[in-house]
Parts: sequence; structure tokens; C-alpha cells
Amino acid sequence: MAVALLVVMGLLGIAGIVMWILAIRLSYRIEKQRDGGTPRPGLVMTNMFRSAFYAPPNDKADPQLRRQAQLYIYAALSCMIAMAASSFVLPVVAVPKSTEAAHAPAPPPDPTGTTLAYIRSNQDSTQPEFIYMHVVSPTEIHVAKMVSPCTDAAYVTAVFDPATREATQLVGGRLNREGGQTPQAWLTFLPETRKLEVRFGDPTSKPAEIHDAPPAPWRMYDFDLAEFALFGPHEPKDFAFGFAMAWPDGTSPTLRVPGRVYAKFLYSSDKGSKNHFRISGPAFTDPVVGDRGGELITDAKLGHVIEARFGRPNHTTYANFMLKLTAATPAPEGEAVWRKALADHWANCPPEKPGR
Repeated sequence: MAVALLVVMGLLGIAGIVMWILAIRLSYRIEKQRDGGTPRPGLVMTNMFRSAFYAPPNDKADPQLRRQAQLYIYAALSCMIAMAASSFVLPVVAVPKSTEAAHAPAPPPDPTGTTLAYIRSNQDSTQPEFIYMHVVSPTEIHVAKMVSPCTDAAYVTAVFDPATREATQLVGGRLNREGGQTPQAWLTFLPETRKLEVRFGDPTSKPAEIHDAPPAPWRMYDFDLAEFALFGPHEPKDFAFGFAMAWPDGTSPTLRVPGRVYAKFLYSSDKGSKNHFRISGPAFTDPVVGDRGGELITDAKLGHVIEARFGRPNHTTYANFMLKLTAATPAPEGEAVWRKALADHWANCPPEKPGR
């Protein structure tokens, strides 16, 4: 729009100059007629306004030339007025777009290769567990959960749809001694029906459980907010999502769907590098206890969780929930940190007992 307006202004300027020159030439002819054909000193010495709009007694100039000169003068002045008006419109058209472009938030950096290290525990720091999250690609995250070396450790993977930012499949398993995953359970999301299918032992088996998925975008609470490493908030404003969670307490079903979560922006801290949110909603509302939400702190630039304190636990052995970031290692070092964490867990451990 601004470019088109500039082109129009340029054409108006050219037209105005042409009309002005034509008016001067006619003024010269008019004055020459009034002087009885005597040559004038030059075009620059003629007064075109006097020639066009003043008619002395017994004027010898052709009235048709005077009217034509008036027309040229009016046209030139109209072009100038139109250009002046356009000059006021141009900032209104051009400035908002340039301002919007200048203040548009830069796209978040690609977190691929980043490894985030956390400690998850109760809010009194009891039952600590080391959580490592590794961003394999813009659509895949792996998470390892370790209590202490040489003990059973969880290894969970998730694959996401980049368009909806929702997980299409999570695979739960154990960290084996080769540093890989031994899969045990599969959670599949069917976006067409918004159903969650749970399978155990075999990914091709008949679903053991089928549930309605939480409100979009759905997240897995016992995945320890790993989704934020890819899709965390990058703006200081409210947002919402839905929670599902595995709850293997011996009762059925294993998968629970607490529902919607609201994150209300509170404030930014550390010179804007951290955003603070208040977490609430049906997923954190207990019929007996009441509100079991809390505070969430995220990295303002990258979106991942820095700290979270909620009243609702995400594992059966916990009373509540606390997650604290201890290290964030971007690529390429992040890959080495992730591999070392997996290898160190089983390093120098006693041989595995037969039959296991």
C-alpha cells in the first residue's frame, strides 16, 4: 500500500510540473499578444497568474488562451494539493507495518540437541529423582528418570505433530544397560476422534484402555512438563492446555484424564528472562482439598520450565509436585550430556541377575 501511494505521489508530481510549464508557456504568449507581438525578455520574466486571471481594458490577448492557462494552473495546483494530502496519509499507511515488523517477536531458537536436567521431588525436597530431557528433533523428546545409579530407571519417548503441537505417541519403558529403551507401554493419540489408546507389552495389541483426550493441546503430566522444551510459552500472556496422566496404583484405569489447565501470567523477573504463571483449573481442583495448583516459571526465550510447584502430585508415591531445573545444555554439547547421563547410570554396576 505504501509503495503504491509513493508511485501515485510521483505521478502527481510529474503531472504538476508539466501543467506548470504549460501554464508558463501560455503566459508568455498572452503577454506577447498584449504587447503587440513584441518579444518578451524570457519565460522566467512572465507572471502567469497575472496573465491568466487579470484582463486589462482593451485586452489584446486571446480569451481562449487565458482560459486554457487558468485550466493548467488549476491542474498544477490540484496535483500539489493531492501530493500534500498523500504525504499525510503515507505515514499512517507505512508506519504501522514497519513498526509491527520491528516489534514482531523473533522466532524461538531451534532446541534440537538441547538437554535439560531437573530434580523432581515433593515440595519439601523429599523423594528426589533426577530427570533428563533431551530434544531429539523439533518433533521428538526423550526423557530419562533416575533415582540412584544401578537401580531401575524409566525411559519415555514422545513424538509430536508440529502443526497441533500435541503428542501423537508416547512410549514408556525402562533404561537398559546399553543406554537405550526397553519399551513396555504405548499411548497413542487419534486426532480424528481425539481418543487416547493405551497398550501394554505389544504396540500392535488390542487397546487395553481407550479414553477421551484432554482439551487441546493435551499434555502428559507424568512426562514432567517435558513438552515445554518444545512448545513452552514465549510470550508473557495467559494460555491453557489439557492434562492426562498415568496413575498405576493397582486400580483401573491406569490412565487418568484430570482435564483442563489454566496458566495465568503473573509477572516477569530477572530482567525479563523468566515468566511466572499461576496454574489452576479443573485438573488442579480437588473435591476435598480444593485448589491444588501452584506456580510455574518458564524461560522467557526458550519456553522450557525453570521451576514448578503444584499441589497435585504426578506420581503415586508423591504428596505434591516440585520440578527444578539444574542445568540446560544446548547443542552440540547437549547430545554428549544426554549420552553420558544414560551411560553413567549403569556404569560399574553389578552384573544383571539371570532371568531379568
